[in-house]
Amino acid sequence: MTERTLQSLALLAPENRLTFQPARSGITTRTIVAPNTDTLYGVAPLDLRSEPYVLTLPAIHDRYYSFQFISAYTDSFAYIGTRATGGRAGRWMITPPGWHGAVPRGVTQVASPTPQLLLLGRFLVADDADVARVHALAARMSLEPLSTVTGAPAPPAPPAFGSPAGTPQSVGAAGIGFFDELGNALAVDPPVDARARATLQSFASLGIGAGRHPSTEVHDASTRAALAAGVRDGERLIATQRSAGARTVDGWTFNLHVGRYGDDGLLRAVVAATGWGANVPAEAVYAHASVDAQGNSLDGARRYVVHFPAGGLPPVNAFWSVTMYGPDRFFIANPIDRYAIGDRTPGLQYGADGSLDLYIQHDPPAGHAANWLPAPTGPFFLTMRLYLPKRSVLDGEYRYPTVESEGA
Repeated sequence: MTERTLQSLALLAPENRLTFQPARSGITTRTIVAPNTDTLYGVAPLDLRSEPYVLTLPAIHDRYYSFQFISAYTDSFAYIGTRATGGRAGRWMITPPGWHGAVPRGVTQVASPTPQLLLLGRFLVADDADVARVHALAARMSLEPLSTVTGAPAPPAPPAFGSPAGTPQSVGAAGIGFFDELGNALAVDPPVDARARATLQSFASLGIGAGRHPSTEVHDASTRAALAAGVRDGERLIATQRSAGARTVDGWTFNLHVGRYGDDGLLRAVVAATGWGANVPAEAVYAHASVDAQGNSLDGARRYVVHFPAGGLPPVNAFWSVTMYGPDRFFIANPIDRYAIGDRTPGLQYGADGSLDLYIQHDPPAGHAANWLPAPTGPFFLTMRLYLPKRSVLDGEYRYPTVESEGA
């Protein structure tokens, strides 16, 4: 999934270059599942096989931002930004595994566990007009090869990422060809610890490994059948274990163990399939709702109210929002082009006691249009984002608001 994600992104944002979205995510955004409209993305698919790269940033204190470093195995192994570095100006050099060169003065090293990775920036934007201000900040940033910084001769560039064989979400449809793609990916990004290396080695007799292509190299019928069945079973396991490691409280499911996965391969796979590139909880917590307070699946044929009691708004140091998604985990078209609602939505109407009601339904709610999050006519699910969550969220003590059905 990482390989296809990097390949897909490289078609839009050239590798080893920092590229910012021209506009906020919208109905046509389809590259990474569960996009958001709260932030503007800055993206750099990185391949460090030739040399390290140096990221230079200005001081940024007027808005929340982060640069997340996501390894080929989807671990969020480092951060730069509001939380991690206090928004200070600086230079950071991203190095590949096994690199032992000299770090230039005034530069901080960020050691990547894999040669390929994604540098994913998120910059809070108030509205479409605010996008230009983020672009002005982006003009003061740079991502340069180390040879450019030091004046040394540039080494040959690594091979291009190439074109993806399909969408990141459809890897299971590749059948036995899944293992061919895996072999190509492993040749570039080998396992990062001894246990994973030993596990991979145990698959060698099946034709699985770095640079190997079982679809053409394995001829034993029973082995080929087992490989094809393995892909199907893996997809089924991911589909049935989407709540692996998660807690569900009042209809909201959240996971405080994502972003770094250790030996939990199932959780790693589930998050890759449902929210590739998830942040560590200290940066952001995501709570998902697919049922109402009575346990019935959310559907636009009904009307819902999400009630935050007085003093019960999400406790965050950055921002919070509730986003609407279709069953495919992408935005759904609606007449007011509103895909999320949250603490920065203009004109939100609060109760006299500070409480807040959000109206989730297909048709505009009479007298409550400012607090309306449009729903489709069919199934949907909600994601609440809490960026820089406070301790009560990280401890699992915060009570999420129930999604109450008001009928058809």
